[in-house]
Amino acid sequence: MLWNFMMHGLMGWLGAYYFMPTMEGIGVAVLATCMTQAADQVRLRKEMWLRVESLPSSEQREARAELESSIGSTLRGKFIQNVIIFSAEIMLVAHAARLNGWI
Repeated sequence: MLWNFMMHGLMGWLGAYYFMPTMEGIGVAVLATCMTQAADQVRLRKEMWLRVESLPSSEQREARAELESSIGSTLRGKFIQNVIIFSAEIMLVAHAARLNGWI
């Protein structure tokens, strides 16, 4: 999670004049965030399955069935949440960089 905050903050800072508060700038910020979060979905999926595999074998079958039934909605919700948070972060950092002349 910390890595995502640092990465999107850096994107906003370095792209301060690219992520302008226009429809195009907001769209590009959302698109960039969607790409990073789509890659992050692979990591999240692996972590979820590793948690199930680390359980004792007697509990794995039940946990595996529960994960298979809920993994789609869990990942979908996490994706939407992260796109909103990190797109806003990109726009805020870009705005702060423009206002303060950090570039």
